[in-house]
Amino acid sequence: MNKHHSDKPSSLAQAYRSVGPYLTLGIQLIATILLCVVAGHWADGKFDTSPLWTLIGGLIGIAAGFYHFFKVVLKMNRKSEEDT
Repeated sequence: MNKHHSDKPSSLAQAYRSVGPYLTLGIQLIATILLCVVAGHWADGKFDTSPLWTLIGGLIGIAAGFYHFFKVVLKMNRKSEEDT
C-alpha cells in the first residue's frame, strides 16, 4: 500500500467537489435555450409561421434557462452557508 495515501481527500479534490456543480450551469443554460429555439424552428417549418415560433421558443428557453440557473445557484449558496 501507498504510505502517503490517506482517507482524507486532497485539497484539490475538495476544491473540485465544491465548484463542480457550478461548472455545468453554463452548459445547462445554453442547452435549454438551444433546445427551445430548435423546437420553435421545427414548429415554424411545420406550420409555415417563420420566425414566430423560433422567437417564442428562444424567449421561453431564455426564461426557463435563467430560472433554472438562479434556482440552482440559490440552492447551492444556501447549502454552502449551512455547511459553514
